[in-house]
Amino acid sequence: MDNQGLLREIQGGESKTLELKESLPAKSKKYVKTLVAFANSSGGKLVIGVRDGDHEIVGVEDAALTADSIANALSDSCEPMLTPRIRVESIGSRDVVVVEVQPGSATPYRLKGGKAVEGVYVRVGATTRLADEAALRELELRGAGQYYDEQICPGEPFDEDAAQALCDEMNRRRRDVGRSNEVTLRNLENWGLVRRADDGRPVPTRALLLPTSNPFQFASIQCAQFKGTDRVVFLDRREYGGPLYEQIDAAEDFVLRNIRLGARIEGLYREDYYEIPRTAIREAIVNAVVHRDLQASSRVQVALYDDRLEVTSPGTLYGGLTLDDALQGTTRLRNPKIANALMQMDLFENWGTGLRRIREACAEAGLPEPEFREFDSMFRVNIFRAKPEAPETRRDGDSDSLSHGKGASVPLEVFRRLSDNEKAAVKIAVEDGKVTTSTFVGKSGVARRTAVRALGGLVEKGILEWHGRSKRDPLQYYVISPKL
Repeated sequence: MDNQGLLREIQGGESKTLELKESLPAKSKKYVKTLVAFANSSGGKLVIGVRDGDHEIVGVEDAALTADSIANALSDSCEPMLTPRIRVESIGSRDVVVVEVQPGSATPYRLKGGKAVEGVYVRVGATTRLADEAALRELELRGAGQYYDEQICPGEPFDEDAAQALCDEMNRRRRDVGRSNEVTLRNLENWGLVRRADDGRPVPTRALLLPTSNPFQFASIQCAQFKGTDRVVFLDRREYGGPLYEQIDAAEDFVLRNIRLGARIEGLYREDYYEIPRTAIREAIVNAVVHRDLQASSRVQVALYDDRLEVTSPGTLYGGLTLDDALQGTTRLRNPKIANALMQMDLFENWGTGLRRIREACAEAGLPEPEFREFDSMFRVNIFRAKPEAPETRRDGDSDSLSHGKGASVPLEVFRRLSDNEKAAVKIAVEDGKVTTSTFVGKSGVARRTAVRALGGLVEKGILEWHGRSKRDPLQYYVISPKL
């Protein structure tokens, strides 16, 4: 980087990857721990000769001697050995010393002496902090080239029925998007979700258990709707455990139930749209689940306020990734086996496009730029809501019900509370005057058992009535209840 580039970086102030010091501290630990934190995190630069408060270049009297002192301190007090690039740069008439550290591959890096955990530091925002137990375990796995989700669980037996059920769910979702090749138990083993013990027995990894039985206490999603813009008054709250893909679906449905649904007229029909694009909602939730630190004792949180949707995931960006890198499309997976399992369900794309897709979806919907933040070992996405339209902006011809020429209608307030599959069934019933299981499957592409479940749920809610000699009658059909 040229001197002008370095100057611009300094003027931006301290950050996750930049620390400024007016002079070299007399005690080397005060700056070596920052260099250790850079190596354990996303890398960074320590610049000596810059006043932090106003970013004024004050310079270093004997820059070469300062550089030698730093090199000696690192050799004496850091393990494994750090080999940063130490250089003297001239900015104007003054010299500064720049110590540049790359993200390390032999993590965890630590200060020598004392207990191991007491010498391991990480970078959180513009601060250097001791690593907690979860961060230390993750650094140890990273240094060994291993991942938490690929580890076997010796105390958990391999459940072939549960594994086959996961294959069936993958296949159902793949068929819904036109992917014809079938997933088998052999695929789960090839993908590393199932491994073999020394005696040849199949054993489950965490990546198999999480999308099936999920016995892990903190691997869940907490959802809440709050009144106002802070966490004081709850309007609704839920916690979803179980298989990860069910958590994702349930959390998305929670948000959709509690945000505004608008409508626009397209030809003869009313087209519904949510105030926050579904793409942005799903991407934020899926990314939080895929990239979360599973060793942290906290849950993914989905919080809805009057002004924003807030999705928070335990763990900062993984493997030395910076926020700028992530926004440019670079990705490093903390849980690659889980990511692959969800990718097989068409829930996740391993292309580093998640944050960009959230931004694009918000821009297309006319929403403010979303916010992405790292803080306190967490990563958060804020998607800002639009202000509700005033009543007088309602178009002429709009009504309070979903209706069509067949005469049936469903109040919009009722329609908005339905799941996506239920809405699809109701639309067919309104437009055609009736709906059957076969027509629902054919028009929507859902699995037959999904169609049966949705239609049965609509009957229980009093929205549909079924007609036929019995519930096993292949000629049975459903119509909108006249009691609505």
